[in-house]
Amino acid sequence: MQRQFTYPPSFEDSLTKALASYQLTLKDSKALAKCVQALSDFFIHKPDDATPWHETWAQVAYLCYYLPLNATRLGAIIEEAEKRNFFAGLERVIDFGAGLATASLTLSEKRSFKFQLIERASEPQKIIEKFFPQFQAEEWQRTFSAPKLKDPGKTLAVFSYSLTELSDIPDWAYQCEALMLVEPSTQQDGRKLLQLRQKLLENGYHVWAPCTHEGPCPLLTQSKTDWCHDRVHFAAPEWFNKMEEQLPMKNRTLTMSYLLMRKTPAQKINAARVVGDQLKEKGKDRQMICRGSEREFLAWMHKSKIEQEIPRGVLVEIPDDIQKVSNELRLAKKIEEYL
Repeated sequence: MQRQFTYPPSFEDSLTKALASYQLTLKDSKALAKCVQALSDFFIHKPDDATPWHETWAQVAYLCYYLPLNATRLGAIIEEAEKRNFFAGLERVIDFGAGLATASLTLSEKRSFKFQLIERASEPQKIIEKFFPQFQAEEWQRTFSAPKLKDPGKTLAVFSYSLTELSDIPDWAYQCEALMLVEPSTQQDGRKLLQLRQKLLENGYHVWAPCTHEGPCPLLTQSKTDWCHDRVHFAAPEWFNKMEEQLPMKNRTLTMSYLLMRKTPAQKINAARVVGDQLKEKGKDRQMICRGSEREFLAWMHKSKIEQEIPRGVLVEIPDDIQKVSNELRLAKKIEEYL
């Protein structure tokens, strides 16, 4: 069973209308791919430069490539947040380094928030207001100075791919009730997020997801190389697959590192998060799980005739009487249900 996600269906009409303004359609695979490749090359050769929003090719690349991919990643995180009732009592969103407002656009498909977006470039706002009329922002802020916090106790601060060059979230964000932090699933960014998790815990925040505990992270404390990241399968539309055929990058699965945290404690959950892909070893299969400060694996022996691959990122209930051998929890039967 795979965890499959895609971007909201309403985005398709907006993408079609936006591309038409560049005399393009979703079927112009080669032309779209050329723009995506150009922006990818820009990021590779000028990683410290600001996104060239003034360039037509950059705008097209964000619309037809980065927006669908990142909205799909965010959709998976938002679904997990909904399961945990993470958004209860929240009314406002401050989207820091909003870019093309992907996080806010995706959130607005599920919840009626009041949105404040912080983005230095003016082009994203023009694109959103012209081609995404279903989304209404209360305010766009052009500087990274502290925004006006109208009701911090009911505010969610969103940092989606905007913390890469920062060592910490801004001071004003510590006043907000809730935080959604999403970063690339690289070793450097993922481990930095785990370090930030510990600081946020020390400053009165509680973890809602993906962690099911608030102890030290074993991937950080017991390893110098591991990092936490989720993986989902991308149910790409045909036009995206045709475009991707022209590119060296393939996106059958999407990964991301994330944290959902609030000042309000999360409801206790007696479950473990599957945080690793299936490892096939001699005589057994196993997958890493997280339920506390110990690095643990679910394991099932080949002689038991269990055939399964648990989707990464799901919650599973661990039987009280499970056999533990070293850092392995030995399953006697297949896990049939995910929480």
